Amino acid sequence: MPNLLIADIGGTKIAAALADLDGGVKHQLQVKSAVRDPESMFESLCMSFYELLNQEGASPRDIKVIGLGVPGKVNPEKGIAIYQNNLPWRNFPLASRLKEVFPKAEVIMDNDVYLAAYGEWQARNLNEETFVYFTVSTGISSCIIHKGEFIRGAGMAGEVGLTILENDQSIRTLESLASGPAIEAEARRLLKDPVITTKQLMDSQDSQSVSLIQKSAKHIAQGLHQIFSIVDPHVIVMGGGVIHNQPAFLELIQAELKALVQNPVHEGIFDRIQMSKHKGEAGLQGALYLALMHNRKNTIA
Repeated sequence: MPNLLIADIGGTKIAAALADLDGGVKHQLQVKSAVRDPESMFESLCMSFYELLNQEGASPRDIKVIGLGVPGKVNPEKGIAIYQNNLPWRNFPLASRLKEVFPKAEVIMDNDVYLAAYGEWQARNLNEETFVYFTVSTGISSCIIHKGEFIRGAGMAGEVGLTILENDQSIRTLESLASGPAIEAEARRLLKDPVITTKQLMDSQDSQSVSLIQKSAKHIAQGLHQIFSIVDPHVIVMGGGVIHNQPAFLELIQAELKALVQNPVHEGIFDRIQMSKHKGEAGLQGALYLALMHNRKNTIA
């Protein structure tokens, strides 16, 4: 009997799965996130879980562990979704609310980028190294894992998208310059095309499009250079929809990073950059690993 429910919760969709205690995924689905209000969002999560249970002929009382990746700021110990830019939850007691529906389940949750990082870290067996996951998607963020432990700082470590860059004599955050929505917004302004997508922009050979993409790649390379200078990780894995869907963009980023190297100690850092193995499944895989690890610890105890 499958005993694990896992979900990677986003502002657009929820990816959810039902798995057994050996990590075997039995059923998987995606549902649209209902972001109208906190209760609608919670209901969309529950409905995704109900559908998975129905496919297996299982009940909520069969679930032993629920693993969740939640965007934004979360309190993993208390199970609270504190603040999410793309969701209507504010200090939402997610774990306790799920316990009302799944009375025998322990609810384990963390930030979605942290869980995507955990999924990629697990896939590489990097037990002693310093590892960074860097995502370029709706937002830009990163997560640091050192010798198997998250580096959280006071709670917001890794928010590279909030770092400040200079751009055409203005002061902007990396996220406001090079995230997926930022790239699209700038393209629509410059090209006067209100519906152009990032993919169309990347495929275009128009000189303005090429220049815009090159500039975005340079901004991301600057963010990577900051991480290499401060953290000096053995590996940086690039993830997020902008990277997954446009692999050639990563080559541009690596070329821009190479151009930024001014000191011999940075020689070769661009060779430490890897593409995500799990791609869009990284967050879900991380949630699965987290739930399995928690269950095994409890079983041993």
